[in-house]
Amino acid sequence: MLNDNIYSDLTARCGGRAEIGTACAGDEAVRALNSALPEGGRGGLRFVAGTDGCSAALLCSDCAEEEARSAAEALRVSGVPFVIVGGSPEALAAECGARYVKGDISALPPSAFDSAMRALLFSFPVRAIDVCIPDWVRSLPPENSAVAELCAAVRSVAPSLCTLADCEGLSGLLEDSSAWQSEVTLELLPAEGRARVGAKLKEGAFFKMLSETAGEDISDESSLMSFVVDAAAARKNYDKVRDALECARATGYGIVRPADDELCLEKPVIVRQGQNVGVKLKATAPSYHIVKVDVSGEVSPIMGSAAQAEAMAGDIIGGFESDPQSVWEANFFGRSLRDVVQDGLAGKVGGINEDTRVKLRKAMTRMVNEGKGGVICILL
Repeated sequence: MLNDNIYSDLTARCGGRAEIGTACAGDEAVRALNSALPEGGRGGLRFVAGTDGCSAALLCSDCAEEEARSAAEALRVSGVPFVIVGGSPEALAAECGARYVKGDISALPPSAFDSAMRALLFSFPVRAIDVCIPDWVRSLPPENSAVAELCAAVRSVAPSLCTLADCEGLSGLLEDSSAWQSEVTLELLPAEGRARVGAKLKEGAFFKMLSETAGEDISDESSLMSFVVDAAAARKNYDKVRDALECARATGYGIVRPADDELCLEKPVIVRQGQNVGVKLKATAPSYHIVKVDVSGEVSPIMGSAAQAEAMAGDIIGGFESDPQSVWEANFFGRSLRDVVQDGLAGKVGGINEDTRVKLRKAMTRMVNEGKGGVICILL
């Protein structure tokens, strides 16, 4: 997971000019650290005395306790990544939340030196966490169960991911997931400060997500193809009325124009005008006119007493001001306000009888074909 060239990665995280400071360490320690850098693999790294202007630091804990604690606090406050090196650095490291390596900073063996450099690289802040999922999952809405579960898992661990070292715990991101496989691929890119997590859904999740999204049981390829055929036909029909429906919503009136395959050519008729003879061709086609009608519903419950009515009115008004949607669930004699209003609206919508509908259709047909823009309406 880690790029072996930790020195070039450190240089990249330090912006190309990698000066690593040393705190509570003398010149001898600085010379020893610089000599420990491998030839040809320095990547522009060098150690300097002090920590002013440095991108990272090594803190020697083998000094006065207060001096080491003060230096650690200063580095923590300044946000400079640092690693503690010393004979017994555990207590100080636990106190300031830093990583540590045991050893004499002036004479670190190669393995301990590499460990210190690796720990320092992983002490830099993480810049980004990429969660790689199958492409088809990206098409699912946020409220989908699998997507919501993944987002919840990421949100739960995100506050604890401060450094690149913290990202190593992402390997257990989906251990208790019901939709995702517990094993994830984890790739750490120290030079970029980026962690990349690969997540895969469990076997059978594809059809489960299809069923959840479609609202139908899709368990195999056969049911999937059947659903696709029905959906394609439904979309083809909806595409014909979509523009008219959107226009009716916006302006109150929408027209579905005739399609080419709906044209019906009648039998040609020979027409004579004096000595001239012509042919009359007539075609008909259906058009659909969508009219937006605002139907109003009203509920006026009568309570037993004025006190009861005032209490009920106060509750409804208070709920409307705080959460208007909650008023729909208000209880009216065992039924919600939504159900009561819907019943009233349904009665009005279906109140136009069949004879009146036929007359309205005939009147609209004449207005369209004869170009008569005026209309007189008499309501009885």
